[in-house]
Amino acid sequence: MEYIIQIFTGGWKNRNYTADEICERIGYLRQRIQVKSVIIGWYIDPSLYQKVNHYLHDNGIHSWLWMPVFSETAELVPIQEALDIYGKPTGSLALQEGESFTFYCPSHEANRQGIYHIYDKYFSSCGFDGIFLDKIRTQSFVGGIEGILSCCCPDCSSLYRKAGLDLSELRKLYEQKGDAMLETSGYEKGRGFVMKYALAEDFLRIKGEIIADSVNQICQHFHAKGLKTGLDLYAPLLSRFTGQDYRLIAEEADFIKPMLYRRTEAPAGIHFEYKLLKQSLPHTSNYPEIHTDLNFLRSQLEEFKDLPCRKYPGIEVNYRKDIARTDIQYVRESLQTVKDSGMDGAVLAWDIMLAPDSHIEALQDI
Repeated sequence: MEYIIQIFTGGWKNRNYTADEICERIGYLRQRIQVKSVIIGWYIDPSLYQKVNHYLHDNGIHSWLWMPVFSETAELVPIQEALDIYGKPTGSLALQEGESFTFYCPSHEANRQGIYHIYDKYFSSCGFDGIFLDKIRTQSFVGGIEGILSCCCPDCSSLYRKAGLDLSELRKLYEQKGDAMLETSGYEKGRGFVMKYALAEDFLRIKGEIIADSVNQICQHFHAKGLKTGLDLYAPLLSRFTGQDYRLIAEEADFIKPMLYRRTEAPAGIHFEYKLLKQSLPHTSNYPEIHTDLNFLRSQLEEFKDLPCRKYPGIEVNYRKDIARTDIQYVRESLQTVKDSGMDGAVLAWDIMLAPDSHIEALQDI
C-alpha cells in the first residue's frame, strides 16, 4: 500500500528536528514501506526544507508543506478571529507549542491573504510539490456549543443572510432551547447528523458552504502556482459540526486525509471529540453511544469512498503516553482495514518521528 508520512517539525518559532534527523528517519522508512509522499511543517526555516526536499526529490518522493489555515497564523500575520453567536471569541485548547487551536474567521479575505503571505515569505523557495491544508474548519466542541455556533462575525453574518438565514433567529432558538437546539433526528451516510430544528440544520449546511468556498479559493490559488493541494478533515461522524462538508470542501483538492484517529485523546480524536459532544449537549437524547472498533472504522471509510479525489485516510502511528496510546495491533489492524476498503493509500500520522520502530515493522507486508 502507498503511504504518505507526516512530520511535525514544530510550531512557527521552535524546531523539533534537524534536517539530518528527518532524512535519516525517512531513509529507515523507505527500506520497509512504500513512501509516496511526505507532509512536513510548519517551523519556518527554509534551509531545513530545502535540504529535506532535495533528499526527497532525489529519491522520487513528493513533498507537501503542512500549513495551518484558520488557526495558528496570528503569530505571523494580522487575523480576524472567529466569533460565536454572541460576538465573542470561541474557546481554545493549547495542546503543545505551536498548536493553540484558536480559530479565525474562514470567510475574511485578509485571513486568506495571510496564508498566501506566509507561504510566499517563508516557504516559496523550499521546493514543495504541494500544500497540505490543516485547520480548515471552525472550532469543535472543544469550545462547547458556542464553538460550534461560529463563525458569526459581521462578514459571515452577511453570508448567512445572503443564504437565507438570519443569525438573530438562530440566537433566539439557542436562548429558547439551550443545547437541545442541536437535537438530531438521525444520521445519514455522507451527510452526518441531521438536525431536528430547521434553523440549526440550515446553519450547519450554510457553514459548510462558507468554509468550502474559502478552502476551494485557497486550493485554486495554490494550483495557479503549480502546487497540488491536500486537506485534513475530521472523521465523517463529526465533520459537519465544524463546517466540513466532504462533498463540497473536496471539490478542488487533489487528495483528502480524513483523520480516523481512534486512539487520540486530543482534538480530532474521535472518542475525545464525541465525548465532548455528549458533554456539551446534555439535554439531547438521540446521539447514540459509539464504539470505535474496526466495524466503526469500516463504516467511516465507506462514507467517502466515492469522492472523485484521491483518498488517504490518516491513522495515528505515533505513540504519546498522554494522548496517543497506540500499539502494534491497533496500527496493523487499522492500516489493513484501510487497504481492504480500497483507498488509494494511507497517511501515517501525525508525526512519524514519534512512531516506535515496532509500529513501522508491523506494516512491511501491508
